[in-house]
Amino acid sequence: MRVIRLLLCGSILLACHETTSPTVPTKLAFTVQPPASATAGTQILPAVAVAIQDENGHTVRSATNPVTISLANNPSDGTIAGVITATPVNGIATFSNLYIYKAAIGYTLSASAPNLTSATSAPFEIKPGAAAILKFLVQPKNATASSAIPFSIGVQDSSGNTVSGASNSISVYVSINPSNGTPPGPVNVTAVNGVASSSDLRISRAGFGYKLTAVTSGLPAVSSESFNIAAGPAAKLAFTSQPASANAGDPIAPPVVVEVQDAAGNRASTNTLVTVALATNTEGARLSGTTTVMALDGSATFGDLRIDKLGVGLTLVASASDFGPATSAPFSVRDLFRFTAITAGYFHSCGIANTGGAFCWGANYSGQLGNTASNSTVRSPIPVIGGSILTTISGGRDHACGLTAAGVAYCWGANENGQLGNGGAGSTPSPVSGDLTFAQISAGYDHTCGVTTTGAGYCWGSGTAGDLGNGSISTKNVPTLVSGGLTFRSIVAGRNFTCGVTTTDAAYCWGDNYGGMLGDGTVTQRLVPSAVTGQLKFASVAAGGFHSCGLTTEGKAYCWGTNGFGQLGHASSTQQSTVPIEVAGEHVFTSLTVGNRHNCGIIASGAAYCWGDDSGGNLGDGTFLANSTPVPVAGGLTLASISAGRFHTCAVTTNNEGYCWGQSTLGDGTSATSNVPVRVR
Repeated sequence: MRVIRLLLCGSILLACHETTSPTVPTKLAFTVQPPASATAGTQILPAVAVAIQDENGHTVRSATNPVTISLANNPSDGTIAGVITATPVNGIATFSNLYIYKAAIGYTLSASAPNLTSATSAPFEIKPGAAAILKFLVQPKNATASSAIPFSIGVQDSSGNTVSGASNSISVYVSINPSNGTPPGPVNVTAVNGVASSSDLRISRAGFGYKLTAVTSGLPAVSSESFNIAAGPAAKLAFTSQPASANAGDPIAPPVVVEVQDAAGNRASTNTLVTVALATNTEGARLSGTTTVMALDGSATFGDLRIDKLGVGLTLVASASDFGPATSAPFSVRDLFRFTAITAGYFHSCGIANTGGAFCWGANYSGQLGNTASNSTVRSPIPVIGGSILTTISGGRDHACGLTAAGVAYCWGANENGQLGNGGAGSTPSPVSGDLTFAQISAGYDHTCGVTTTGAGYCWGSGTAGDLGNGSISTKNVPTLVSGGLTFRSIVAGRNFTCGVTTTDAAYCWGDNYGGMLGDGTVTQRLVPSAVTGQLKFASVAAGGFHSCGLTTEGKAYCWGTNGFGQLGHASSTQQSTVPIEVAGEHVFTSLTVGNRHNCGIIASGAAYCWGDDSGGNLGDGTFLANSTPVPVAGGLTLASISAGRFHTCAVTTNNEGYCWGQSTLGDGTSATSNVPVRVR
């Protein structure tokens, strides 16, 4: 660099020239410090600037050494992000895109460049941003039943810093509950300095894979990691499967099960001998079978217990050397049920006992069992209150109807569409209005139909699809005469349509017809009876869920309507038929029943065949495979009658034994599904 200086030489102003050594960059210096505080995850402003200087602190404007910024003092193990290396312009490197995501006090920056002395900034603070998320800081850990489960939750900004000023009210609840027991109520905690902690949560039911979820206003919910609840120490005995009733001399079914449990009712993992005996025993009955069983992993199953005499109010007592006794609920011992008829509804079934009286079992959420003892599912037959006067019975979706020997109709259960025909409602039988004398009655989806002793057809309930056959789409809560002046032998109410057969063997259907289930060659809705095409002579017809079938006077089965599950009974890909199609197999049936999407029939030998939907095992052939042609029902039973419901089927043998198969509502005392017949008990 050449410096020109003006020197006074004598009296003459002269231009004197002097050459000095070039300025050498030696160090770095912060010329714009980071602000005293900045927000986590946001750009640090004003932009930090670093100068390249000579030893005298002058900026060397020609210097272009790349300068890199890093963290010097790092109180929270944070990282600096953004553009951290810059090339100087006029000797100054500017960093306009720096971020630090972790909040802390006392950060400093370090500036470095090759061959230059580094520089350190003044200290500064990174503050948390606005509250954006919740986070479990202390995750719930594996625990034993009913013990405290500590946890803590932070209110954090979007960078994961706890917002120290936050005081949110946070609700924490069990969101995944593998035990299916009743979970504890939510724990409500308030954040203090951005952290909410609690040891108030206790879960009493053992299970693997619980999760908690925390919620607060204005922020997204957050779920915890999975954790497990183990049973506590063994503390007591309890009956977990006990008889509601038993049959004299038969093995008690389902088998009696006694568990060793902790104080909260969880099965404890322990092995001990458990003995059962009769406790309350006013009849002098004797308990036989294997009465002492080793409880393995806390469970003792007594599979062959028998009681030899009839009785009511009996109880069992279980004992073990290390625990106090446990007593079962009272139960009765009775003779095996025998029936004259059973009807399969949608989720319940009913039967007429051969000794008289109506009994029902299955779902009771609408009072369709005719007994107010329970509004949940009942696994074995219970008497219909006041049902001792009934001699026939029909089950619908969630209601049922029956007739007395004198032809008086009674209905009970759901009545939201007037299907009980009494102008009101009732979970116990009440007489149908109108003083009519019926020979036959049929409970459908949400309507009911019957035939009087003079052959007149009456329907009541939902008529929105023309199901009542009276020329309108109105709903009626009392019996309404079916139009057309036909004299019926029987009428069957289906889902949203109805079919009947006259005393001249002609079949008629009316109501919804979108799938051709009226069989008149069209898909046109009919508000009055429409003749089934084909000039077949029918002994009976029946309406199902979305199809119909009829049995000719020669014992041949024909079906029509939708065929998505093979319910029309012929091996083809036809999805529907608007006219009757003969069921394959050359069977001659003596009776025929139509369910929601499957059908069954009995041949002269008493053997039964079923076809169509088998998703619940409702065909009874030992499989769960739909069949478009009839398959024999397993078990070799000789049947007198059969009834197809929604996902199950029931039947009565020639010696009055009741059997059901399919899904859930089988009346055998269990909730199990069976694809073969099981005895109603």
